[in-house]
Amino acid sequence: MTTKKESSKKSGFALAPITLSEPVKITDGFTNLVETPTEKEEIIKPQVEQGSDTDSIFKTKKTIAKMEISANQPAPPADARSDNAQIERLTQANDNQSAKSEKRTDNFSLSENELLLILDAESLDEIYELSDVLRASSLKLYAALIRLADSRGRTRVKNHELMSKAGIKGIATLYKQERWLMDLKLLEKKAKPGPHDGSSYVVHKLESLPLPVEIYDKFNDYLSDLK
Repeated sequence: MTTKKESSKKSGFALAPITLSEPVKITDGFTNLVETPTEKEEIIKPQVEQGSDTDSIFKTKKTIAKMEISANQPAPPADARSDNAQIERLTQANDNQSAKSEKRTDNFSLSENELLLILDAESLDEIYELSDVLRASSLKLYAALIRLADSRGRTRVKNHELMSKAGIKGIATLYKQERWLMDLKLLEKKAKPGPHDGSSYVVHKLESLPLPVEIYDKFNDYLSDLK
């Protein structure tokens, strides 16, 4: 033991630590090297990235194929497009007309209180005859207009023809009874200037007024008797 210590001192050399520039490879006890977890990650990562690129290319090709199919599909015939556009316009026009009709109906309807005020009555119990609502010649005038009107309540007639159908002899009486029907919101009138003094009317049903049911029944019976 003494001899070894002396020889190491005489040689003058000192042992220095060895630093490795790369991590030491692990072996399996023989000559085969074992891959470290870091090496596995480095190997797997490029494969995953390569797989992502493959998916992107596949999706891009699929999108291009869809665009080519859409481009190759024939466009609908001009006649079909024209028919579809016409159907859309007609549908829109019908919707607009329905909205206008509903709005006009709302504007040309009376509440129960308003009706009682016009009829000078305190309650609906006081109204049980047609003459309580359609007074004087307004009943005959209203019946004549109802029979002349189309399904939408529209009609156009000259004054002398309307007076003849309603049994009215004077033009002043015609205007007075028209005014009464307009106050009840049963009639809209638009005068048409001309040599025969014709007018366009929109006639609203009696059911638009908040009246007792028997009034409606009596008016329908009156119309039936005129036929």
